[in-house]
Amino acid sequence: MILFKGPRNQILEPLQSVCGIVEKRHTLPILSNVLLEKNGDNLMLLATDIEIQIKTSTPTLPGENSALTVAARKLQDILRALPEEAEVSLSLDDKRLQVKAGRSRFNLQTLPAEDFPRMSLSGGNQTRIKLTQKQFKRLLALVQYAMAQQDIRYYLNGLLLVIKGNEICVVATDGHRLAFASETLAEQLPSIEVILPRKTVLELSRQLTDNDDALEISLTPTQAV
Repeated sequence: MILFKGPRNQILEPLQSVCGIVEKRHTLPILSNVLLEKNGDNLMLLATDIEIQIKTSTPTLPGENSALTVAARKLQDILRALPEEAEVSLSLDDKRLQVKAGRSRFNLQTLPAEDFPRMSLSGGNQTRIKLTQKQFKRLLALVQYAMAQQDIRYYLNGLLLVIKGNEICVVATDGHRLAFASETLAEQLPSIEVILPRKTVLELSRQLTDNDDALEISLTPTQAV
């Protein structure tokens, strides 16, 4: 059963975008895996460390729906080692993921997709913030250096994001220094405050681009997505 067939970079790039949060060592082996879920002509890739979840997708050949999980970094290393111009196929064969490219063949063990943990989105009212990737990346860059790293006061190991009227503010402190930055929004929004964990902030800084592409952030009082 073919999950994907196409140019190497068409699968490698989305895989790399989710692999950043995959822990090298984890008490739950399945958290070292990435979920591959084929639905029609779309292949969804999802990774999580329980605190953060990243999902993306890439087009694939139409066919039977299927889902599995496979070691994320092993798959990434295999794809990286292939020539950039290589045509790659990923197929499920007797509970193994087979990677083919030219004369190369690789077989990886899989774990059931139904065992993969997924974060549930809050059903409460959400505040949606619209700005550019460049704006939000700049805000994070201005304050993230002041975040604590392993403070027993967990709320310092991240940053405070505040929405008040038409202003978005971010604040970070490690107890010795404090950084603050703000940006004006295009619309008035309900007031809300959330804490973004350090790992989330660092991953967002890595993922965001320095351009004016639109970005939407959804917030609830207890969760940031």
